[in-house]
Amino acid sequence: MLLDIAQVDAFTSVPFGGNPAGVVPRADALTDDLMQRIAREMALSETAFVCAPTQPGADLRVRFFTPTQEIDLCGHATIGTFFFLAQEGLVPVLTGKTLDPDGETVLHQQTRAGVLAVRIHCREGRVQRVMMAQHLPRVIATEVDPDLVAEVLGLSPADIREAHAPSQIISTGVPDLLVPLNGLDALRRCRPNLAQLQDFMAAHDLVSVHPFTLEAESPQATAQARDFAPTVGIPEESATGTANGALGAYLVLNGLAPVPPDGTRTVRMMMEQGYTLGRPSQIEVEVDQDRPDDSGGRWTPAAAIAGVRVGGQAVTILRGVMNL
Repeated sequence: MLLDIAQVDAFTSVPFGGNPAGVVPRADALTDDLMQRIAREMALSETAFVCAPTQPGADLRVRFFTPTQEIDLCGHATIGTFFFLAQEGLVPVLTGKTLDPDGETVLHQQTRAGVLAVRIHCREGRVQRVMMAQHLPRVIATEVDPDLVAEVLGLSPADIREAHAPSQIISTGVPDLLVPLNGLDALRRCRPNLAQLQDFMAAHDLVSVHPFTLEAESPQATAQARDFAPTVGIPEESATGTANGALGAYLVLNGLAPVPPDGTRTVRMMMEQGYTLGRPSQIEVEVDQDRPDDSGGRWTPAAAIAGVRVGGQAVTILRGVMNL
């Protein structure tokens, strides 16, 4: 059997940036075991397999495999998959829908984390960006011992305590530990003992540990982060959509997000990641406020969150045929 397959760099506009994901656009004939073996052969953090949907309201089903296991949801693989499908003209083939050549098309992907909306933004027939909806944030732990977190990240307690914000476990699809640090120097010095980190993550039922700082390389960026997920076979990832969606929710919930213009219910952020790996990534995050407060519709951290989206650009770096 010959199988079409691609590698797409997500959360970047240039080759060799962002986070690479495998994309198999027609995967209905593949068994679970074969999907896992293909993901292991690709040796990327995640490979996405596109299938026909089995749930009402979904336009297609996407399954995500690391080299070791299937996971519920992957942000960068979602962005890479839908960017590739739209660029290649495969979305109409798969869904019977057409892309708006100068606007937005909304599709719904079935995942193990639920049916989630994906927005494809086009201009003059070209894909500009893809934004993926995430679940509303669920705060699982309001504070995790900073001394313990510092130990597993190879940092001093002061690197976390001087950030003057709590380490929290938040899920917008999968549980991530958000760890504020006091600057870029501390972020660069993270050297986790992966065996110790795995034990810590298993004890707290985490998919990733996501240290970040409000310092960044670019003045347009809100924060820079790193992401460690050894329990699912990823020592460190260069761009993580799900965790940065959780980070955007964290910043809003803790009053650390930039304030949008008066009357605007959406705060827009840019997260950097991958700089320590030589794969700079830019992840766009949008967080919607449920309601304006009583002072005329201005943003307030106390307001409920009504929506979280994460996305950006992508580049197809490799396409070919796998001989099975």
